[in-house]
Amino acid sequence: MNMHYEKGQFVGYVTVAGSRSEVPIPNRWYLRQCSPGCDARVIERLRMLDVSAWSPTIVRFIDRRTGKVAPKPHLGKRVEKPFLPGLIFIPDFELSNAVVRHGVPDLGEFLRVTVSGGGRVVERSDFMREIHLVDEYTFASMSVADMAVLRDIVNDENGLRIGRGRRGAPKYKPGDKVYIVDGDSPLFAFAAEVKRGIDSRGRLNAFIASLMGGVSVTLSETQVEPA
Repeated sequence: MNMHYEKGQFVGYVTVAGSRSEVPIPNRWYLRQCSPGCDARVIERLRMLDVSAWSPTIVRFIDRRTGKVAPKPHLGKRVEKPFLPGLIFIPDFELSNAVVRHGVPDLGEFLRVTVSGGGRVVERSDFMREIHLVDEYTFASMSVADMAVLRDIVNDENGLRIGRGRRGAPKYKPGDKVYIVDGDSPLFAFAAEVKRGIDSRGRLNAFIASLMGGVSVTLSETQVEPA
């Protein structure tokens, strides 16, 4: 039945039949291999198919001029790379999913870990015995606690590389204390006090009290960190 509503008209709530679907909680995460360089592509394909999976990622901010890691995030291009290239983590509740069983392009086999190897005797006849060497293996997996440790490692690595969690450039103002962190500068490791904040060219004026009775210097914002 079609209902006609007017703008501004009040309507009531509709009771939704059925119970809510609960979010599954994994007990273990299984490691599955993927083609080299295809980690992000595989994760995106699984996401589009509503399959839970994770590929730990490290974020870098690369200076476009030098190709090296930029001293601060806002001075470089954001680049994401897999922390464990070629490995995809899949929770145990997805193992019965048809997509996981049959796979998607560039998604390989589950990673196996050899447990032991031994000989198995097969009787062919009364006078002939055949020996087959058999490797016992298990599928590589990680517990929830192990995954928490891995996530902490990845988060710590990212926090270290992208400026310890700061967003954007620090806003220096007169009176702020800074350290000179440019290892190529003769002023490296000196403490200074900001006298004039960052200008349009990314430079600031600071005063080093401990150098020759006090010296005013002009520094780039990439050469200093908050004290």
